[in-house]
Amino acid sequence: MSARDNLLTTPIVAGWTLAQILNTEAPNLVKIWEDCIRDDVEYGGGIYIRAGAVRPTVNSAKGNDNNMNIERFRTPPPGSQILAEFHTHNGKQPKDGRPSNEDISNHWDRTFKNPAATHVALVVTTTKEPAGGWGKYAAVTKEYAVIVWEDAAKGARIWAMPRLAEKPNFD
Repeated sequence: MSARDNLLTTPIVAGWTLAQILNTEAPNLVKIWEDCIRDDVEYGGGIYIRAGAVRPTVNSAKGNDNNMNIERFRTPPPGSQILAEFHTHNGKQPKDGRPSNEDISNHWDRTFKNPAATHVALVVTTTKEPAGGWGKYAAVTKEYAVIVWEDAAKGARIWAMPRLAEKPNFD
């Protein structure tokens, strides 16, 4: 099974899969990404589920120019569990169209230090890619991040970062 398929179909919390979350919440994430482009700042947040709920809830906040501290979103509201954390990239240039090496390293640090954390890390970006595609970028070729959803009409893409078995190497 590919890393993408595994991310989409493996239950995260309470039987919820990333595919189910994206079916209802991807449009909300794209709207937040559109706000980040308009405001030229990163946004970030968490996606949570309450016991017995039929749809997750999304909480988000504005960060700064090119940084978003999402630590506060890793603690779910009372009575909820976290399904995913996310942040946006506020550029529409090809270089902005993927999770950064820093995003991947931070994800490794978080999951390595907290093996009990089962929620997914998402990055919402532009669909623009460099000439020749992503083939030369280790984060993509080594599947440190995979594309899990795309809205071509709006130019938005959602990447997910799987739990890594070893520290990322960007060579």
